[in-house]
Order: sequence, then C-alpha cells, then structure tokens
Amino acid sequence: WYQRRVRALHLMGKLEELPEENKSSLISWCLNRQQSGFNGRPNKPVDTCYSFWLGASLKLLGVHECIDQDFNFSFLMTTQDRYMGGFSKWPGYLPDPLHSYFGISGMFVISDEVEVHPALNISMRAFRHWQAQCKS
Repeated sequence: WYQRRVRALHLMGKLEELPEENKSSLISWCLNRQQSGFNGRPNKPVDTCYSFWLGASLKLLGVHECIDQDFNFSFLMTTQDRYMGGFSKWPGYLPDPLHSYFGISGMFVISDEVEVHPALNISMRAFRHWQAQCKS
C-alpha cells in the first residue's frame, strides 16, 4: 500500500507536502524492510519484486542512496536462474516474468545505471517521449 501511495502523491505533485514527521517515519519503515533484499512487511521473507517497490519509493522520497546496493544485488543474484534466465521470488524457486521484470527494474532504479521513472517504472527516455507526444 505504501508504494502506491508514495507514487500517487508524487504523480499528483503532493509528495513534498507530506509532513516531515510522516515522511521520516515512512523513510525509516521503508529502509527497515531491507534485510539482504527487501521484504514487504515485517516478519516476511525478502522477495525479489520488493527491490523495485521499495527502491522506487525510497528514490521518490530522495533517500535511495541509503540502500545497501551491494547487499540487495547479492540477494537478487541468488534468485537468478543461471540456466533458464530470469529471476524468481525466492532463491531456489523457478523464475517467472513478474519477478524477472521487477528484479531488473529494481536493479536499475536503485543503481541509476539506466534512468528509470520510479513512479511509472518506465525508462526516462520513454517518459520524455510520452511527454513530448502529450504536448504536441
């Protein structure tokens, strides 16, 4: 739920209006989700897709540099299938399209290697193209 709210507030231009106390609490909660990868809730195992959900939320909140990238990437590599390709939800499980997509998206949004719009989960190149199309 928090990821959708952070993205929605950002897209409406209202994220900056979030009271500082609430923002600090949200940042702390999100950062505490990182074990090796990220989990979605306390007492749940880490899950590949949360690398994107939490990474994007923390990027929108302006603190993604606080993520331990190496620790997260190490976790993601344990979910990668070396023979078939792709990522699974957890180490030792079969890869699936959803976790492959969000695992790769999470790597990019956290690392800044490829510019990704964290609220829309599309490349910034695609976002700029879309913006240009909307203006014409």
